[in-house]
Amino acid sequence: MTFPRPPRALDARVSYLLGRAAAVAGRRANAALADLGLDTRHYAVLAAVEDADGPSQRAIAESLGIDRATVVALTDHLEEQHLLQRTRSTTDRRAYHLTLTAAGRRLLVGAHARMDACDRELLAGLGDQERSDLGLVLRQVLSDQARVAEE
Repeated sequence: MTFPRPPRALDARVSYLLGRAAAVAGRRANAALADLGLDTRHYAVLAAVEDADGPSQRAIAESLGIDRATVVALTDHLEEQHLLQRTRSTTDRRAYHLTLTAAGRRLLVGAHARMDACDRELLAGLGDQERSDLGLVLRQVLSDQARVAEE
């Protein structure tokens, strides 16, 4: 699949290019995860739970940059699928902590492999250093924006 060059007025607009690249990446990732019964939002929640030690839904929302109501809905779906477990916090009765089930851990292994393949396909035109640099730059942009949002 080739993409035509954007109009000149947009060619240098990083925000536009990032948005367009994100849309392409999201479509590819959703397609890669579809037969596992996941989309990128479900995958992100599962991966964030895997990365933390019994995180709260609030912590997941903050780390992923999505609203808490969305996390609750995603968590409901993942819990119905027996991929994660929600338990009430012993220190805050309003909070729930999330843990992966055995089925969730197994599914996530396959999901990680599909996302790795998706990344390789999406970035096939870049060298190893360019892929590494791109990840670094994108993490820096997100970090800077999170810091600005906190101020």
